[in-house]
Amino acid sequence: MTSTKAAATPASTRERVVEAAIDLFARQGYGGTSLRHIAEALGITKAAVYHHFHTKDDIARVVVGRALEAQEGMVDRLLVAGTDPAAWQRALPRVIDIALGQRQLLYALERDEDTYRALFADDPAIGPSLQNEGAPLAGLLADPGVDPAVRVRLGCVLGAVLGPLTFLSDHYQDVPGDQLRHHLNQAIAVLLQDLPAQTGPRAQPGV
Repeated sequence: MTSTKAAATPASTRERVVEAAIDLFARQGYGGTSLRHIAEALGITKAAVYHHFHTKDDIARVVVGRALEAQEGMVDRLLVAGTDPAAWQRALPRVIDIALGQRQLLYALERDEDTYRALFADDPAIGPSLQNEGAPLAGLLADPGVDPAVRVRLGCVLGAVLGPLTFLSDHYQDVPGDQLRHHLNQAIAVLLQDLPAQTGPRAQPGV
């Protein structure tokens, strides 16, 4: 009879490999990380890593897939909010929570995004998502039927929030999550205050 602990070991080791890869990809980049580095970080043999992943690309595929899922969760909340500033004020703290909860994962994607786009260009699962990042929000903010004051301010707040959390996140790695959350929420309040009533697409229920 197989014990519960023994049955759970392979999955646990696989997850540890992915978590170690996220940490190393974030700290030293995809190109600067080898399977040997991952094995050494975990105190296991390279053969043990090979048991779960045949190549570093296989590990990166899991890491990138998870990062894209986190990004999708963030984007979905803003798409549901539409172009209603009040709905954005309710949705953005949730977006920040997702980003801070997956801070290292998102940074691992951001620092080598061009590499991953080339590496997984033909991957049907994640290739299209990598190539079309940002398109849904771009379409939302480009709507000429929305008051320009709203469009510009929403674009500003998007950059103000996503900058420190994603494409500029390497400059903020020393800032504790609680402090970063506090300052980002303050920026949201300032940037979205006193906006005119929404005139474009309305936020969907549930925001």
